[in-house]
Amino acid sequence: IKLHLWCISEDKEEKHFLNFSLMALISILEVSIYFLCFSFLFGYFLISKKPHRSFLTNWPFLGMLPGLLVEIPRVYDYATELLEASNLTYPFKGPCFAGLDMLITVDPANIHHIMSTNFANYPKGSEFKKIFDVLGDGIFNADSDLWRDLRKSAQSMMSHQEFQRFTLTTSLSKLEKGLVPLLDHVAEKKLVVDLQDVFQRFTFDTTFVLATGVDPGCLSIDMPEIEFSRALDEAEEAIFFRYVTPEMVWKMQRLIGCGEELKMKRAHS
Repeated sequence: IKLHLWCISEDKEEKHFLNFSLMALISILEVSIYFLCFSFLFGYFLISKKPHRSFLTNWPFLGMLPGLLVEIPRVYDYATELLEASNLTYPFKGPCFAGLDMLITVDPANIHHIMSTNFANYPKGSEFKKIFDVLGDGIFNADSDLWRDLRKSAQSMMSHQEFQRFTLTTSLSKLEKGLVPLLDHVAEKKLVVDLQDVFQRFTFDTTFVLATGVDPGCLSIDMPEIEFSRALDEAEEAIFFRYVTPEMVWKMQRLIGCGEELKMKRAHS
């Protein structure tokens, strides 16, 4: 009986210890979340009160994200100013453990060095393929010899005179029969249109004709919704979300089937 009581007592102690450990872990996580939220809000409001700066402040744990979020309403203008002030190349530091550290460059010499002269020194790697898996093994995901072969094939096709004539004919035809009539209709009816959507439709139609020889008619007066075009847009949004989000976040979305990963799933289907 004593041994039995001692075993019961020991089991209770183990359960108490496990419960205490679990509560302590939850408390630590809560404190960490509160601290990060407070730090983020403090940094955000502190930066928002100051005039625009040429460079972003690298905050502990949060990196340069608060300063970038403050500039979101004018992000393209700010990015231009930032790169001009930093000799066309800027190192961006993201939050800790987010995997968002980036080296941003628009220097033509750097781009030529990376994309052409020394491309073999800058492989995209497995992480890139995880994010851009929808592109398969095409030229955008390829490395080394495969990329070189695909690049030569693409250059050979695009430099061919027949393809160049076909490109010119297709673009002029879409301009005359698609874009101009649409803009005339908009001006006549005094309608408001999204020019970005209009030019995306123009690009989609011309690219589709060049690739398949078929005009999907996305750019027309009635502005129809083409499922394939919508799928491309949703896949593009999901890829961008993956690129600027920690891997565990978008993988969790894919597992649950929500958010941007739901869009990617719809695009695949």
